[in-house]
Amino acid sequence: MGTLTTQAMEGLKARVKSAYGYSDATAYAHIGLSSMNGKTDDSGELVRVADFKTMLAYAQQHHIGRLTYWSVNRDRACGSGSDGDSCSGVSQQPYDYLKVFAQYTG
Repeated sequence: MGTLTTQAMEGLKARVKSAYGYSDATAYAHIGLSSMNGKTDDSGELVRVADFKTMLAYAQQHHIGRLTYWSVNRDRACGSGSDGDSCSGVSQQPYDYLKVFAQYTG
């Protein structure tokens, strides 16, 4: 999922660059990324901590304007293998996703 996200970001950057006549650097500075963590609303789709690391590396390389995720209250494992709005639905330690994106320096 991390690679697909960065590919989508490249498409967005290209559109913004073309629409506004921006340089690459300016276009990157005007776009942002907001991802889900853990199980998503699409059946079988997972966004893992490793995907967040891929997204972080992309964001750091291109200095995008925003890097965030939905949502911190889901940044923990669920009890008894369940999933829902208050947990990620994947095996993890509390705030594993936050610890990755908190490294973003812009």
